[in-house]
Amino acid sequence: MGFVNDSMHTYIERDLKKKYPASEGWKIERDPAWDGVKFDYQVSKRRFGVHARYLVEVVIEKTITASMVGTIKGKIEAVNAQGVSSDGVVLIIPTGADVSAVPDGMETMFLKVLKVEDNDILWWRKAHAAE
Repeated sequence: MGFVNDSMHTYIERDLKKKYPASEGWKIERDPAWDGVKFDYQVSKRRFGVHARYLVEVVIEKTITASMVGTIKGKIEAVNAQGVSSDGVVLIIPTGADVSAVPDGMETMFLKVLKVEDNDILWWRKAHAAE
């Protein structure tokens, strides 16, 4: 799936911190892996004996395809088989990406610095001015 370089992680983590703030007990971990099955991030918290975990995949593509969704579902099944539970999966994608193949139950989160326009993925500096 789409390549994420080190500078892109800054923007991804900024957006994750807004949605899952440390002030509410959320921890963000990059590149968690379980017996060879790796995700881009996990966000988790433990409060009052309740553990919440969301697995996060970053997909820098114009269209999220059924094949991509199948790959992600396979990874989720593989970690579940290892006894790792999750409350869901979050796909971080460029603003305007085609998500018609993403099923209910898979959350999408738009990365504000990338935008799909004229069938291309553009670095979208306007996002900084709007903040």
